[in-house]
Amino acid sequence: MADYTSIAEVRALDNLSDATTWPDATITEAIEYAEELIDNYTGTSWIHKAFTVTLDGKGGRAILLRNDEGYPVLFLRTITAVTIDGVSLSPADWSSWGLYPSGKVIRDSGSFPWATEGRNVVISGTAGVTSAAPKDISWAARTVAAQYAKDLVSRVPDRAMQVQNDFGTVMMAQASSNPDRPTSLPEVNARLARRRHIPDSAVF
Repeated sequence: MADYTSIAEVRALDNLSDATTWPDATITEAIEYAEELIDNYTGTSWIHKAFTVTLDGKGGRAILLRNDEGYPVLFLRTITAVTIDGVSLSPADWSSWGLYPSGKVIRDSGSFPWATEGRNVVISGTAGVTSAAPKDISWAARTVAAQYAKDLVSRVPDRAMQVQNDFGTVMMAQASSNPDRPTSLPEVNARLARRRHIPDSAVF
């Protein structure tokens, strides 16, 4: 994926230059972890990404696009394909539909029909805040990725609260179950909290 940062940027951040200890595959895994964490916590993609959602038609002209976790697909940009009741619509059918940042789509005519078993509307498109990730999102991605990569080879026990080294006693940050602290890195948490988008439960 590597949409918010690069392997080279992660290696440079915390001297992860040893390709034997941290091969490219490990750094890539770390970046993918970081980007998924950021998107899930902030509630949106920070670049324009492709999506496909399968939904239940409710018989009205409007539908709210939700991902597999049930969260709205925020900052809709384009629709690229629509299938309703197994029939693909042409671009002429959906090119004039209204797209809203909340994830809502409104047809200019017709409806998203109700079906007994549901899951009868499939919509693909792109969504995301910007075409390029903001600097603080990129910084958070490479910081989280670097921490993830180092933790894979760390000799420090997972539950250690402090360690002794040549500089004295070092207190260790611990991951929290607090949903407002997605990582054990306070500065990352603070920056991501400022970027967080809470889906509007009143959209529908």
